[in-house]
Amino acid sequence: MTVRSATAAALALFIAVSCTATTPVARSERPVSTSAPSGAPSGLTGGRVLFSKAGIDLWSSLPDGSGRVAVTQDGSAGGYVSGRWSPDATQIAAERSMPGESGSALYLLRPSRAPERLTRTDTFLDGYVWSPDGRYLAYGEVISGATAAAGGLTLVGSVGDVHLYDTQTSTDIVVGPGTHPAFSPDGTRLGYAHLSGAIASADLTVLSAARGKPDKLPTQMLVSLPDLTRISTAIAPRGMGLIGGPQYSSDGKLIAYAAIENGPVLEAEQIVYVQEAVASAPPKLFALGRTGALHHVADLRWSPTAAVLAYSIINAQPHHHWLYSIDMRSGDRRELFDSQQHFLDFTWSPDGKVILLQMDDGDTWLYFRPDRPGPIGSVAPGGWRPEWCSCPSRT
Repeated sequence: MTVRSATAAALALFIAVSCTATTPVARSERPVSTSAPSGAPSGLTGGRVLFSKAGIDLWSSLPDGSGRVAVTQDGSAGGYVSGRWSPDATQIAAERSMPGESGSALYLLRPSRAPERLTRTDTFLDGYVWSPDGRYLAYGEVISGATAAAGGLTLVGSVGDVHLYDTQTSTDIVVGPGTHPAFSPDGTRLGYAHLSGAIASADLTVLSAARGKPDKLPTQMLVSLPDLTRISTAIAPRGMGLIGGPQYSSDGKLIAYAAIENGPVLEAEQIVYVQEAVASAPPKLFALGRTGALHHVADLRWSPTAAVLAYSIINAQPHHHWLYSIDMRSGDRRELFDSQQHFLDFTWSPDGKVILLQMDDGDTWLYFRPDRPGPIGSVAPGGWRPEWCSCPSRT
């Protein structure tokens, strides 16, 4: 498995639904088509898209693919796999593949300063994210074993921690054992996949009250694998064995996460769960079918403006790649795209009206509406791991 595939590859009203209610996925057997209108759709919101050009350097462009400029120029010394601007676009967190190392590294890029490495050598970066105010960077660092998925799923026996790095004071806090952190929209909580097999939530309000570096952050478990096993028996009778990282909805009221059943991978069911972002809240279940491989865990991303969850998923039997959206207000789930060509990475427009998806085969960006199937535009070349920022780049 390559570093990129190891790192990109190492869900109010619905609560009233019974916690055992599920929504099955209907797999289409229609002929596969990746055809799309040429050119980006009109009326795209502003901002810039940050992406990796062939895993070497970071570039940015307008959302329609024009105005491409190089953001980094030292990729030959360690390829840039992905990058994310801080909320004000003055800093970049970047994932790099360093020569001679078996893992991937997290760097902080700031104007007029040398790149700052945050992770140790020969570790796997498993998720990284900016706090809403841009002060903190949270990241998962696997020091033993390997990361297996974009959704934060780690291999059995993996050891690592979630870190919180203060960019103003250059101090690092170990939040707890786990991977794939996510901030709540108000920045008061940090959710992550706890290595015990649970979704953890750390209280960050103590940071403002603490003088200096706090010894620990108060943390509670929102849900555990035994909880998921109990409520998922009808779908996954062997119990749930691996859990992915959480994602907060735009209002912070909901979290979404995925989990995979115990047993042989080719026979293991994968389920997406959506629940209120509080402990012991009953989740709604969405059965995705058999995964086919650990790195096929669903990549989940909420709309930045509404309670709409999008996810990409790979299924091995037959081998297909899907893009879906789930509108939690109505409970409707839509298949947006079905392809035999490889894709996993996608990003929402800041206004929540468009999804931009990277097709690795052919290096093309496809554009989708979350409420209708089929691409509405295409641009080539595209770029790996696109991240659509609402701010203009000043780095």
